[in-house]
Amino acid sequence: MSGDHQLLLVVLSLMVAVMASWSALDLAQRIHRTDARAARIWLFSGALVLGTGIWSVHFVGMLACTLPVGTGFDLVLTVQSWLLSVVVALFALVCARYAEPLGPAGLSGAVVVGAGIVAVFHLALSSLRIEPGITYSPWPLAGAVLLASALAAGSLCAGMHLRRLAGKALYGFKALCSIAMGVTLSLVHYLCVVAATFDPSAVSAAKNAVDPTWLGLTIAVAAIAFTWIGSVAALFDARMEHRTQQLAMRLRAANSELMHAALHDPLTDLPNRVSFDAALAAAVERTRGKGGRLAVLFVDLDGFKPVNDVLGHHVGDEVLKCMARRLRSVLRDGDTVARIGGDEFVMMSEGAIDDDGAGRLAQRLVDVASQPMVIGSHDIQVSASVGIAIFPEHGDENRVLVCADTAMYAAKNAGRNTWRLYREEMDGGGGDVLGMQRAIRRALDNDEFVLHYQPKVRASDGLLCGVEALIRWQDPDRGMIAPSEFIPVAERFGLINAIGFWTLREACGQIRSWQHAGRSIAVAINLSPQQFRQPDLVERVRACINEFDIDPGLLALEITESVVMENSGSMRRVLEELRTMGVTLSIDDFGTGYSCLAYLCRLPARQLKIDRTFVIDMAHVAEARHVVEAVIRLAHSLRMEVVAEGVEFAEQVVALRALGCDMIQGYYFSRPVPAADIDVLLQGGQLAELSRRAGETGGQDLTPARRLAALSA
Repeated sequence: MSGDHQLLLVVLSLMVAVMASWSALDLAQRIHRTDARAARIWLFSGALVLGTGIWSVHFVGMLACTLPVGTGFDLVLTVQSWLLSVVVALFALVCARYAEPLGPAGLSGAVVVGAGIVAVFHLALSSLRIEPGITYSPWPLAGAVLLASALAAGSLCAGMHLRRLAGKALYGFKALCSIAMGVTLSLVHYLCVVAATFDPSAVSAAKNAVDPTWLGLTIAVAAIAFTWIGSVAALFDARMEHRTQQLAMRLRAANSELMHAALHDPLTDLPNRVSFDAALAAAVERTRGKGGRLAVLFVDLDGFKPVNDVLGHHVGDEVLKCMARRLRSVLRDGDTVARIGGDEFVMMSEGAIDDDGAGRLAQRLVDVASQPMVIGSHDIQVSASVGIAIFPEHGDENRVLVCADTAMYAAKNAGRNTWRLYREEMDGGGGDVLGMQRAIRRALDNDEFVLHYQPKVRASDGLLCGVEALIRWQDPDRGMIAPSEFIPVAERFGLINAIGFWTLREACGQIRSWQHAGRSIAVAINLSPQQFRQPDLVERVRACINEFDIDPGLLALEITESVVMENSGSMRRVLEELRTMGVTLSIDDFGTGYSCLAYLCRLPARQLKIDRTFVIDMAHVAEARHVVEAVIRLAHSLRMEVVAEGVEFAEQVVALRALGCDMIQGYYFSRPVPAADIDVLLQGGQLAELSRRAGETGGQDLTPARRLAALSA
């Protein structure tokens, strides 16, 4: 028995085969490019789509063949053939995920899949329930099995190649593979049809079961819809996965940038303090294990602040970048350099490095730092002071950095542009600098600081015209500690601002106490360079004046000559704002720096203090007397009052009075005393009496007995 084929249904079966092949390739990609849980979902859903596609090709192809007898389909056998097709598709997808295409497992799986595709045809054909039964020609049937196996193996190879493609190349190759696979699957079907032989008297026992026309339309529509749904779902999932991967990549990049920003200096891109501390701790552990040595070098730039103030921060930033590049150029394998502060850098060198080797490395740092640089139109030259400390000789990872910092300060004190290796005597006789730092913090918390006041007397008659507030530390264990012991440590560890602003509030409180007692006593306090450069200095001074409701003219701020001479716009604005507020400004330690007289005449200062070094030498060094005389004349020509400090002898009082000095301060009249003793000096008239006796003696110094007698008179 032979039948005719309807061309429309043949073309429809070919379309179903191509679409099923496209969907199969999509599903194979999803199985490989997703996580294990999602791959299992795609495995079973893909088996439904692919199995339905294979089954549909057979059924639509069978419906395309019109037999001369009435036919129908047994529903149970039809469902069984569909289930078998799904199982074959599941096995094929498992092979695609886990087996090598050309390996033993892949080739064996391809043969099983090929035989399964032919078995689906047989079971689908059996659903016609042809009696007598259908026989098969062996050679066409064997050819169908081989062709189906080749189709399975080729699909595995195509799926593997698709994993390496993207974009237009991916879609082009997939389209060619889908057409080739669809044609091959159709050929497998028609080889199976050729292999099938029907008896001329055969009839279909299922001709009254399921109408083939409706079944064909249903299968064709369902197959096309199913494969399209599978392809669309795979495409949507692929795009979602691509977007997820992009988001994940961006997130990783953002995390990497954040981590880099957290561990690196944004200006120079060198490691920052956090990163260096971690690297130092790790290096210390490695050094302990190997029994070697580790050198830590603390680098501080000399002359950087004037560059920042005069030329601007943008130039200063370029200087720091250039310096970072130079320091990197000195690095050896295993060395690390980091920026830990404004113009502070640290370097770490591992290995068998001795003191001489560390010194040579430090000298290279000094040499590269001192080379001239051109920033824009500016020729700039700075230098570096370098301190060296060695682990384990100088302590653990925390102590060794402090020791390197201490050695750096020793290099600065030695004239800058040099290096020093840490020695215990650099701590001031081996004192515990860190312990002093902790003690200062405790003293601030426990209010252990006190102010003493040294009188300023009018040179003409000895009347009190003000006091200078000088800080003292009343330590509960060590007693009274002089400022010379703790102020350098406070400046070094950034505590001087807290101490300075405590002094400001305490002095304002004392001014208010004297005002309430009917005394208008001007109080002068010293502003440290760090404190003067604080951006909120003016607001803090204004807040203290308002809080204690004092006359601002009774508050004098003493600023060192070196700070005042910094010719920057911000410095002038601060001075002008303080003057407008009514605060008295005084230039302290005048003559010890390098004053610019042209700038000095524009300062809003009202007082100028002559440094004690000139006052002490007045009686014995003619040049010192000439300097004092010149300073007094200069100050008076600028309408400024002159205060001479460090006066200890009557002859100095007489000489300063003769030169026209306005105010005198020193041990001759009084040491710094508590506020209550200032009241005693005022009530007893002792200051005026000492001034009168100095004039009577004609400059002959009073002996201790005569001075006591003068005070008792």
